[in-house]
Amino acid sequence: MSSIAHSSELPATGRKIVIEKTGERYEWTLVQAPLPTIADDQVLVRVHAISLNRGELSRLERQNFAEAAKTPVSDAAGEVVAVGRAVKDVRKGERVTSTYFRNWIDGPYREAYLDAVYGWSIEGVAAEYVALDARAVVPIAKDFSYEEASTLPTAALTAWNGVLGRVNTQKGDVVLVQGTGGVSTFALQFAVAAGARTIVTSSSDEKLAHAYKLGAREGINYRKEPDWSKAVLRVTDGRGADLVIDVVGKSTLGQSVDSLADEGTLAIIGGITGYDGSLSAWGLLKKSATAKGIFVGSRADYLRMNEFIARHHLRPLIDRVYPIEQYKEALQAMAAGNFMGKIVLTF
Repeated sequence: MSSIAHSSELPATGRKIVIEKTGERYEWTLVQAPLPTIADDQVLVRVHAISLNRGELSRLERQNFAEAAKTPVSDAAGEVVAVGRAVKDVRKGERVTSTYFRNWIDGPYREAYLDAVYGWSIEGVAAEYVALDARAVVPIAKDFSYEEASTLPTAALTAWNGVLGRVNTQKGDVVLVQGTGGVSTFALQFAVAAGARTIVTSSSDEKLAHAYKLGAREGINYRKEPDWSKAVLRVTDGRGADLVIDVVGKSTLGQSVDSLADEGTLAIIGGITGYDGSLSAWGLLKKSATAKGIFVGSRADYLRMNEFIARHHLRPLIDRVYPIEQYKEALQAMAAGNFMGKIVLTF
């Protein structure tokens, strides 16, 4: 594969996060590294902001990084500072974000796409300069900051496909959203914009109060009501939710099924408590319900989502922004879970 060198206007090195083993633990370390050389079909992006997902924590818990990316994070926003010789559709100076899957451009999902996930199976974007395939970047809306744009590639797109892109939510449907993290907050915003009646669960009355401001119709504090599926049935007069957005996984799948309306859809999006849970076959059958796995989305999905965001004047909810030097504090905040929306780091 041929490649091109960078302009002499660019620095020789840039800051970069790498995953290193310290004793028995894996940790992030900020280092200075040479700028990547781009191939003919790639662009060099000067990253201004990255956003964190829970995957950043789970990847640090792995015991073997031999097959994994040494640079984490899948979501970056920045400015194109160099383009490869074969690149025609991306210009120098354009503001872009990365995509979660490098190779899922359009069409149906294929498991093979997992072989090229930024920050997981290939090198991530937690660096001041990153080389990205030109077909795997997405333009940033003019009125979005880099910080806002960095929240879109994974959390927003996952929520979009869970609510609208791959699930046909209609006006008047009841949508149940678990929690108030990144995916959940976007799911709430998309559902409200689509005209759905949205219910949110949380362990915090304060977070529920903020969810009401974003358009939630009902809030359920699952610490006060551990059998929250009964609360869902209560507030819907026994009907249940047409769509349940499950971001927790193993520990909530049973109650998620119990919360469904007849012919409802369970969108399985996350696995905060594990991915090895079980679903009640009878729970689904007796309601003629559907369980659907949602794994982020394609670049084409991303573009459709951006059109919806622009049409409905939606803005990402960012809880905290840290300079890259404070990455430890950002990871600690992510682990603590005491936030709403997204956590962002800036270079």
